[in-house]
Amino acid sequence: MRLMALLVLAVLTSTLAYQTATFQAIKPTAQEISVNDAAAQFLSYRSAVMAFMTDNPAFTGTIQPSQLSAYSPKYSSVFIAKFAASNAVTVSGTGRLITTYAALPTGTLQQVLVRSENDASIGLSAGSTWIACASGVNTAPQPLNVTVPTGDVVSVVKTGN
Repeated sequence: MRLMALLVLAVLTSTLAYQTATFQAIKPTAQEISVNDAAAQFLSYRSAVMAFMTDNPAFTGTIQPSQLSAYSPKYSSVFIAKFAASNAVTVSGTGRLITTYAALPTGTLQQVLVRSENDASIGLSAGSTWIACASGVNTAPQPLNVTVPTGDVVSVVKTGN
């Protein structure tokens, strides 16, 4: 009978150890959570900027966070401060060139591309130029309408002609 109690205890202990190891193996790290959250926040911020421009097509300049609050409740104001997120809207022909950017953590660009389904408007800044990072697109440096800190993730969208 004593051996049975020891056997049950051994099985229980090994089962708990196995579950702990399994949960640790599938639990994302803090860095993964940060990267995934930053990617989602960046795309939500960009969506808010684009929605604002849909309603205000003649706007030029920098859209302030207070102007975006009605367009996307899914990004946090903390995101803007933490990652120095900003935007710039300039005249381009008869339309606008809309640049959204942020200093995201290392590894976030790939998550942004995955979440945006390889959007060709997303890339990396090199100061006054940017390079699209989507697969299968021209990777030659393109001019930016504003200077963006080197290494920032950018989204550059042209509206109109």
